Parts: sequence; C-alpha cells; structure tokens
Amino acid sequence: MEVQRLVDAYVIGLSDDADNTEVHTALVTQISGGDISLLELVQALGEYLASEEASRRSKGVNVLSDVLADLPEEAIPAIAISKLVQFFSSRLADATCVPHILTAVLALMQQPSFTGKFATDILGALLREVHVQSFQYSTRRAAYQLVDLAIQRHPEAVAKMGDDFVLGYAQMLDGEKDPRALMLAFQIIPKIAALVDIKNNAEDLFEVIFCYFPITFKHREGDPSAISPELLKAALRSAITCSPYFGDLAIKPLIEKTTAAASSVKVDALETLAAGARVYAPELFKAEMEVLVEQIREDVMMAADDAVVNTALGTLETIYGVLSPPTPVPNDPFSEDTNMSDSSTPLDYVLKEAVFQLTADEVKNPEQIGKILRAVARSSTYNCSVVSDAVLPIIVERMSGTEVLTLRRELMDILNYVLSASCDVERKAECLEADKMNLLSIYRPETSVPLDKEYSFLHIVRLKGITLLILLPSFLNENEAAMALQTLGRAAIERNEDENVNKEATHLLIQLAQSKPEQTNSSVLPLFLAALNEDMVAAHKVARLLNALGSISVAAQGTLMPVLQGLVSLVTAGRLASSHCLAAIETIRKVLEAAMAANTNAERNAKLFATVVSPLTEWVDSLASTNQDVPPKLVAEVARALVALFSKLEAAAQDQLLKPMFAKYEAELLSSKGSDDGICQVLPMFSAAVCACRPETKLPVDSLDRLVSSLAVSALASGSQVRRDVCLEIIASTLNKTKDSKQRSSLTQAVLRHTDGAGQSVSVVLLHQWVARALVNCNDKGGYDCVRWLLDQIKQESPHAAIAAEGFNIILGEHDWAVKPTTHGVFKVLAKQRFYSTVVPELTAGFQSTSDDNVKSNLLVVLTNAVRHMPKSVLMNGVENVVPLLLSAIRLTSGNLKAASIRTITLVILETPEILRDEIATSIIPLAIASTTQSNTTNSVDVRQAALAALSLIPEKYPYPAVHTARKDVLRALASARDDRKRLVRQDAVKAYNKWLNLGED
Repeated sequence: MEVQRLVDAYVIGLSDDADNTEVHTALVTQISGGDISLLELVQALGEYLASEEASRRSKGVNVLSDVLADLPEEAIPAIAISKLVQFFSSRLADATCVPHILTAVLALMQQPSFTGKFATDILGALLREVHVQSFQYSTRRAAYQLVDLAIQRHPEAVAKMGDDFVLGYAQMLDGEKDPRALMLAFQIIPKIAALVDIKNNAEDLFEVIFCYFPITFKHREGDPSAISPELLKAALRSAITCSPYFGDLAIKPLIEKTTAAASSVKVDALETLAAGARVYAPELFKAEMEVLVEQIREDVMMAADDAVVNTALGTLETIYGVLSPPTPVPNDPFSEDTNMSDSSTPLDYVLKEAVFQLTADEVKNPEQIGKILRAVARSSTYNCSVVSDAVLPIIVERMSGTEVLTLRRELMDILNYVLSASCDVERKAECLEADKMNLLSIYRPETSVPLDKEYSFLHIVRLKGITLLILLPSFLNENEAAMALQTLGRAAIERNEDENVNKEATHLLIQLAQSKPEQTNSSVLPLFLAALNEDMVAAHKVARLLNALGSISVAAQGTLMPVLQGLVSLVTAGRLASSHCLAAIETIRKVLEAAMAANTNAERNAKLFATVVSPLTEWVDSLASTNQDVPPKLVAEVARALVALFSKLEAAAQDQLLKPMFAKYEAELLSSKGSDDGICQVLPMFSAAVCACRPETKLPVDSLDRLVSSLAVSALASGSQVRRDVCLEIIASTLNKTKDSKQRSSLTQAVLRHTDGAGQSVSVVLLHQWVARALVNCNDKGGYDCVRWLLDQIKQESPHAAIAAEGFNIILGEHDWAVKPTTHGVFKVLAKQRFYSTVVPELTAGFQSTSDDNVKSNLLVVLTNAVRHMPKSVLMNGVENVVPLLLSAIRLTSGNLKAASIRTITLVILETPEILRDEIATSIIPLAIASTTQSNTTNSVDVRQAALAALSLIPEKYPYPAVHTARKDVLRALASARDDRKRLVRQDAVKAYNKWLNLGED
C-alpha cells in the first residue's frame, strides 16, 4: 500500500536524520485530499506504535505527531480525535513517546471538536503518569503550554478536576530551573487560582512557588528571546499574590526578606507585599504591622538607595490604604488610633514614634519622618484626617513657641509633607480650618530672616508650604490665595544671594499655573511685567524674569496667551529698555516654538498670530517708516517669531495674510534704491513669511516667472545688502517648493539668464549659491550646474573665488527660514549623499591637479563646509580619501572651518581608528598640539576645544606603541593648555592630560 510505503520511508528518514519534507508533505496532502484516511495512517503505524522496542514506538508517535500538526481541521473527524485521545492518554506512561505526544495533543486541542472531557483525560494522564522535570526544556515547555491551553479553551472541565489538578500542577512545577519554563509556569498559577478552589492545596502550591523567591539569574545580553529578570520577577510576584489563601503563608516570610542586606531583595520583597495587600485579607497584615513598620522606618532612615526608600514608602502607603476605611466611621474601633491608647492599632505604630520625635528637644531625621507621615496620610482620606489631627496641633504649638530657625525649618518641613498628603487626597483636615490663622502665620514671610545663602533652605521650605496652602481644597479664600501667589511671585522676582530660592519659587509658580492658571494670570503676571518695566533693571534680572515667564506659559496653556500679550504690550508700548527688547522678543519666539511643537490648533494659532505676531511686525514697521534705525538683530528675531507661527498656519490662512504683505513690501523689494534705511530694514520679515509658506500656498502674484525674474534683477542691481539677501531667499524658497520639474527648470532659467551680462560680481556668485541650495536639496540636476559653476570660479581664480568657496555653507548649512524643513522646504532623502559623492571627488581631483596655493586653500574651504554638514553615515563612506585634504585644511584654515576639520578627524578616530594609524603620531597629533595654543590667532576657543577633544580620544583608541613617541610633547602642550584663559578649555585640557599621563599603565 502507498500509505505503508510512505510511513516506512518516514521512519527510515527519522533513523537516518534525513530530510523528510517530501514524505511529510505527501502524507498531509493525501490525508487532506481524502486519498488516505487518518485511520489508515494509524493502522500503517501499528507495528511501530505497538513495538516492544522503545525507539520504534517513539518514531511511530513522532510520525503521527508531525502529520497531525499540519492537518487541516476538516481532515481530523471527531471520532478520530476521541480514539487518538484514548491512545495518547494511555501512552503518556511511555517516557520515550511523551515529547511527541505532547506536540500532537497541542495540535488536537486547537480542533473545535476537542471536548472538555478529552482535556481532562489528557491532563489527568499528564499529571498522573509523567514526571515532567525529567525531560528536557522543549518537552517541559510543551507540558506547560498544554496546561495553559486547556485552561483557556476548557475552563469548566479543568475546574471540575479540583484538588487533583492543583496538587498535580504543584508536583509538575517542583524542581523547575529554566527561566523560560518558569516564566510559563508562573503565568499559569494566577489562572489556576482564578479557576479552581485551591484552599485545600494552597500550602503545597505556595511552598513550590515561594521556594523561588527572590529569583535571580544572569540575563543573556543580546539575545532577543531571553527572559529578562524584571519580567520573571513580575511573573513570580503575580503567582505569590494571586490568591487570598496565600496571605497567611506569605506575609511573615516576605517581611523577613525585607531585612536582607541586598537592596534588590528588599525592593522585591516590598513590592510583593504591596501587591499582596490588594489580595490578602487585611487582618493578616494588622497582626504583622508593628514589625513591618519598624523595618520600613529603618529602611527610610538608614538606606542610601533611593529605590529602597521609595519602594518602602509606596508599600507602606498601599498597606495602610487597604487597612483603613475610606471615610471616618462613628464608633469604629480603628478611630481609636488618635487616642494613642495602650491597645495598639495600625496607625499607632507610625504616630507614636512621630509624636515622640516632634515633642523632643531636637527633631531627628525630619525629612524621613515627614515622608513616612505623608505615605500613611495619603493612603486614604480617613488616614489623612487621623494623621493631620494628631500631628498638626503639635507642630503649630512648637512653632509658636520657638525662635530657633533650624528647628522652625525642620518642623515646617514635616508640616509640608503632611499638607502635601492632604493635597494628594484632596481633603482638608478639620484641624486645618481650626488652625488656619496659625498656619498662615507660620508661612508668613519673616522679615527678620536675612535673604542670604545661610537661610535659603528656610525660605525654600516656607515657599513650598505656601504652595501647599494654595493647593489645599477650599482652604484659602480668593484674597488669601491671591496674596499667597504674590508672595511666591515676589520670591521669584526679588534678588536673593542664593539663586536656588528664585529657581524654587519659579518652579512652584509653574506647578500652580498648571492647576490655577486664572489666578496666576491675575496675581502673578502683573508683578513680573511691572518688574520688567522698572527703570535701570539689570540685564541678568531681565533674563531670569523672561525665562520664568517663558517656562510658566509653556507649562500651562491657560497662561500662554496672557504672558505673550503682556510681553508684546511691553515691547510695542516702548516700556522696555531698548537693550531688553531683543531678549523679550526672543522669549516670545521661544514660547511660540514650544507652543507650536505641543499643539497645532488652527483656531488658536490664528488668534496668536493676530494678537502676538501682528502687533510686533506692525511695531517694527512703524519704527522703520519713521526712518528710525531698527537693529538688524531685532528685525531678525521678530522674523523668527513670525516663522514659528506662520509656518504652522493652514494654506488658506497664509493666502489671506500674504496679500496685504505683498501690497506693503513688494514695491520696496523690487526698488533699485541702494540704501538700507526706511522700510527696507524690515524686508526680512516679508522674506520670512514668504519662505514659511506651505508648497500649496498660492503667492498673490500673476506669474511666478515674472516674480523670480524681477527678484533676480533686483538682487543683481541693488546696492542694498538687505534687499539683495531677501530677494535671494525668496527665489530659493520658490524654486525649492515648485513640485513640477519642468516648471522648476523654467523658473531656474528665468533667474539665471540675468547673470549672463552681469559680469563678475558678488551678487552673481550669491545668486548661484542660493539657486544651488534650492535645487541640490530637492535633488534637481540644475543645482549641480550651479555647483560646478562655483567650482570653476574657484579654479579659475576669479575675483570672488573666496566668496564662492565660503558660500558652500549657504548651499548646505542652516538658515533661519529659507529652504528649511520646518518651513516646508523640500529635502529629498539622499540629497546630501548625492552631493557628497558628486562634489567631493571633484574637490579631491582639483586639489591634486593644481599647484596654486590660493586655489588649494579655497578648495579646502569648500571641502570643510561640505563635511561639516554631512551626516556621519555619509561622511564615513570613503573617508580615507578625504583625510589628507582634511589635514591640509587644519593647516590652512582658521576659526569654525578649522574646528570642523578637526572634529571630522576626531569622528574618524572614534569610528574607524585603523584608517589613521599611520598618520596618528606623525601628522595628527602634531597638528592637534599646534591647535591648542592660544597665542596662534587662528586657534579660536572652538578650535582649541576641538583639538583637546581629539587628543583626549587618542589614548582610548590607539595602543601604547602607536602613540608613545608623542607622549612627552602632548603632555607639555596640555600642561600649557591647563593655563588657558578660558575655563572650558582648561577643563578639557585637564581631562586630556590625565588620560595621557596614564597612557600605557594597562
């Protein structure tokens, strides 16, 4: 028979470890197609399944298991499943067949006709006949998966197995050591506890589980299939805390584990106790609370590990939360906690020690006491009321009777923790209302306390307390809250010897602004604006006030508009000193950028533009129209603020706003006047708006060709640098955002044809650079025509060769608004890669073919500008060909270009040090040493820092024999650099010196 031949071939293949894919496929195909029945397959396997030889029986079951795993549902009739279940159940006692049987049963259990009766038969045989721990991991995993699948698909049948199932699973798990198997096993236990009454076997199951606690193992780094220690701990914790029947067994040993020396064990035990508190009976915790509270108190007082402290406090809060009623209950015995009676109740274990410390001559560990009280108080509204009623009167009484500032600070610190608990549970304790005047008196500013660093902690604690009084629900009336907010505002504004007081006051105002924006706007904002409006206000104070206002407005949306409108009003009304206007506008711009990044609501953005940006631009316009000199930096900052908001507007809104702008500025832009006075000063604002448009925004002009052509003529003819730059920016933005390649090519020709008879001028060079910027970034080949034109100017030593070289920074560098991703510029993914692969070889060839030093110098400037703007992934591809030119650039350039070359060399040292092994001691180290000297005018601070970074990296990347010859010279140079006039340079020199001093010690 065909089936017998296939079965025999399959078994022979198993014996020879051959590839049985073809035979396997044939069997599955024929059974699925009805050519062979499943019964015929079993009959063909009969001599193997009934063999007295264990290996033959195993192979027979193996064949059956493999075929069943791939058969479709319709190929396995219900009667076959019944027979197979009987067969597999009886054969689970045969150890050699177990691995394949489990695989087969897992496949059968997926069938709809696999009933709960079948599941109990298989599970019963598995738990009764199979010693799971004697098998290898794959078989043990299959056993756990079978149990899990049975619970998922046949929960009612599994539940009826009752105690036998629970005890059998405990025996099945006992002795398991593989973390992967334990993860499966632990995840099953909560399912068992939820499905089966484990009361009778809880102790047996718990003993098997808890013997793994605390569980630790070494995680296999880099193995994505490996189980992490954190996940395994969480699974074990869920198993230990899955049933209330485990409570009596778990609480005492877990509390004992909290005394362990290892922090990880402490944390694990505390987290497990917290998880158990939500499941175990509260009465079980009450009996152990004295011991647990004492241990947690010791951990909080003594532990150096923040993780232990935070976990201990969290556990305390969780347990007290389940022990306490949510609201006071009349005549409830738990309420006796406040009486400190001899009959101890759970809260006594915390309150007695706290009261003892608070009434002592010296309060020890006030911060820790406060943290413990806060944890207990915020566990429930009831506990908050009890703790507050017990502690606050004592603190108020002691505060009123002492003038010792250190003691007042300690008591105030504890009081703050208790008040913060009231804020957290949103409940005002009854005693607070009774002692309201005393509390207000405690936190009232003390004029007798100096504002110097020695007392800054007292001031900070007082400010925190004022904040808590404001946050307490219904505690302060409207006038009191306003006065409290103003106190915080003055603390943030007024000068203090310790800036931490100002910073803390600002931080607290930010916190309050998020919950009480309207009160912050009405009470605090006027104080800040008035402080900025003062005569002769110092620049550093202005910076601090503006930073505070910016932080408040960004953190709380409710304060955004009032803060911005207030600052705009100060600027446009002329109430700010001219030296501070720029700082205020910069703050406005930063706040707008942060607001746009967080939320792009179209309606809000339109309102912001009308109330913030428009008044600023109109103010600058009014200054320019009256022929006042408007600082270019101020115009640029207003333009950046405009870009931040205008770029986020929808195309329709941009269309409407552009029409009046074109009507106002277009004639001035296309004028032939040569001066930069009057309205010409503010043209960058117009450029910013046009460049920030979306590609789909339609400019209000009849023809783009005519527009860019007119702009090119104006740029080439104008003697105004401002007008020329604005024309070039708008041309570049328009070309870059033109989607149609034919139209873009036509516009490019319309622009560049005006250069034919323009001669050799700076404007012609700049026009080619801006066109190249527009086209190179969108991968248009016309951009490379401009690049080659510029390179020809350099190679031919034209009068403006140096400008052509420097201008490659325009092509590749950043700009505030023109051809920029944030202003919807088009940047193709591989644009920079194409530029690098196209231009750098031409630079290398040009450098090698010329003997003219000026040409070489300009080509190196181009190269440096190219590499400084390249992504690392692009730069490191073929970098060995560029290294010789970079070394020449370090010798021949200065300032930012020299620093960029050094940083590129440093990147090569970091990523591929072997490339520079031959040059490191002979060329690179001497150049780096020469670049650290401050006497050389080409060595700016940036250059010196870059050189020191390179020298600091070299000992880490190269072996001692490769660099030891330069060690003496390097140490001499670094010793001199340690005396540099700039602190940052000195710091870098010290780090590098220490590395070279220890060179070769390993």
